[in-house]
Amino acid sequence: MRLTARIISEGGSGQQADLEYDSRALRDHEHQQTMLFAGLLAVAAALRLYLNNIVHYSPADESIYLEFAKMLAGGERYADVIRTYVADKDFWLFPSPLRWSFIGAASLGCGIAGECTHRVIATISTISGILAVAFTWQLGRDLFDRTTALIAAALAATSPLQLALGRRALADEFFCMLVLASLAALLRYIRTDSIAWLAAWVAATTLTFGAKEQFLLIYPIIIVFWLLQKRSFTWRDFFAWGLPPFLYFAVFCLLAHDVTSFFRIAHLTTSTIGAEYPEQYQNGPAQRLIIDFMAVAPAVTMLAIAAGGWIATQWRERTREQQNVFVLFAGIMLLHSLLSSKNLRYVVSADSPARLLVSTFLCTTVNDRRWIAALLIANAAIELLLFRTIFLQGNVYDPITDDLLRALKMLPR
Repeated sequence: MRLTARIISEGGSGQQADLEYDSRALRDHEHQQTMLFAGLLAVAAALRLYLNNIVHYSPADESIYLEFAKMLAGGERYADVIRTYVADKDFWLFPSPLRWSFIGAASLGCGIAGECTHRVIATISTISGILAVAFTWQLGRDLFDRTTALIAAALAATSPLQLALGRRALADEFFCMLVLASLAALLRYIRTDSIAWLAAWVAATTLTFGAKEQFLLIYPIIIVFWLLQKRSFTWRDFFAWGLPPFLYFAVFCLLAHDVTSFFRIAHLTTSTIGAEYPEQYQNGPAQRLIIDFMAVAPAVTMLAIAAGGWIATQWRERTREQQNVFVLFAGIMLLHSLLSSKNLRYVVSADSPARLLVSTFLCTTVNDRRWIAALLIANAAIELLLFRTIFLQGNVYDPITDDLLRALKMLPR
């Protein structure tokens, strides 16, 4: 009897020791992954800070943002910005005061820097690009695991589109970062059911509306992603869905000191959809965006298409998270492909989901991590070379098809 008890006792102690060893090994692995990500983020940050060196900025969108920021930094009210925009027809073709969160961030940046220049606003884009890499990793970790997250972040670190927009005095990279922040807060809320994370999602999503009003187009995709991820919703969730667009409208009205300006500016901006520039340079077939992505990121684009086909044809075998990331990426791309005006800047929010899609595809189908490491190195070399060719040597400001293909010498200059 005593012998039996001793054997059982020794067996239990051995199992406990094994569990403690496994726990330590898991903690060591997570620590290693975190340190690798910290190093990767430092490299991504250094690259973006180094590339924030543009000398000549555009007299179009970038200068409009600068003009608005100067007005606010100089002590004028937001209502004055709105009146300036409405009174001058030449402004109607450019970004409007509906983008109050980015214009406000630009003004705040000017106040912190003590000067108001294109470079100050471009630095906001640079910081946003660094945060976008961090949020890509956060999404990968919450949706999949740390390895998948690290690979996705490595892919995002060298994204030519994000590198290009991260050095411009434009709202696009700021918008991309906020979309990812909204998704990250959403996943934390779904996991914890915490009011604090729901409030964080509402705040991030409201700011996303305020960065680019076109977010209204993909907001239904965010809600679909929510439903697919959670599979159920409460009245609290339903109420929360309506808060960001309402708060976006309410904050604008408070800044404008009236209600009618919102609808008037919305009418003015939509009235220019058929203007000469978008009609000539941003029109075309639905697959135009895929062609443009192929031009700037061929390896990731082809792998994303392969991953989409892999998930679509093996839907039941794939995880819910893989399915949902595919729906998120495909939904953003599909909606924008149906618009008459197509531009890579408009779908920068799909860039990180594409890289998450590629990451989970590689981690599931490639057993040897050395092949994945080799692919990451090759992709980084290709993308940095393409970034140099298109955006540095080619000096492409707006990544439309015509300029991309001419920079790549696929069309005569």
